[in-house]
Amino acid sequence: MGVVHWFLVDETNKDYVAGKFFIVGGLVFTEQQVEEVDQLARAVRDEYGFQRGDSLKFDTNSRPAHVSIEAHRNAKQALIRGLRDIGVRMLAYVILHDLCREQPYNTRMNYALNTLVYAYHDLLNHENTTGVMLIDRDNDRYDHLESLFQNGLDFEGRKFRVDQRIRMFGMTNDNASHLSSATDVSLGAFRYCVNTAGGWGSDAVARAMFPPLAEMMWGVENDTGIKHVRGYGYQPRPIDVRVPSYLERYTALGSALEQYSDDGS
Repeated sequence: MGVVHWFLVDETNKDYVAGKFFIVGGLVFTEQQVEEVDQLARAVRDEYGFQRGDSLKFDTNSRPAHVSIEAHRNAKQALIRGLRDIGVRMLAYVILHDLCREQPYNTRMNYALNTLVYAYHDLLNHENTTGVMLIDRDNDRYDHLESLFQNGLDFEGRKFRVDQRIRMFGMTNDNASHLSSATDVSLGAFRYCVNTAGGWGSDAVARAMFPPLAEMMWGVENDTGIKHVRGYGYQPRPIDVRVPSYLERYTALGSALEQYSDDGS
């Protein structure tokens, strides 16, 4: 077996807004990268004036009063680009709110986690290694995490074990590690780009922000060296979208993210 991996997961865009996507995702770190990311985050915090006890998160509302808006923005950009340079991978699940708004939140969240567990297990398979999966603190998720470890995934009655690769499921929270901070900033940036593709942000900002995220998105290269991320790091659901107006949203999102990723960093 190769080195142990750590997958930290959070959700964003939780509340319903027509045309927006519910997003759950996070970052995958190898053991070696854990130390590198910790040192990166410490360096970024020092450079841009974050003090002990200050949160470094994507949301502008979390910015400490003594850190300027420009410094906060530059800190996030430096952190994301540093994660890209280290080789950290991202996995992200997206589903249009209009398609899942009638489902209870627990159903939506559990289904998202199931999809990410499958994707993470696939990554671990590709690298012949094992890993740990930690989600942001959610007291309603204990039973589901327990079931994932004990019973695995259930695809229409067909059980799929994941404990051979994923050795532990658990929880953490934003301020419990620099890894959690890195996950929050990266997923927040991804959310901004997804929302911008739907008309709720600045294209110029998304174009500047998305290229390193695109490089971080886990993918598999084909025989010609082209990296494919859909079905690997990028997990849009449902797989088959039958309502034309909703399909247009997914197509527009994919096209916008592809365009943002081509704008260079």
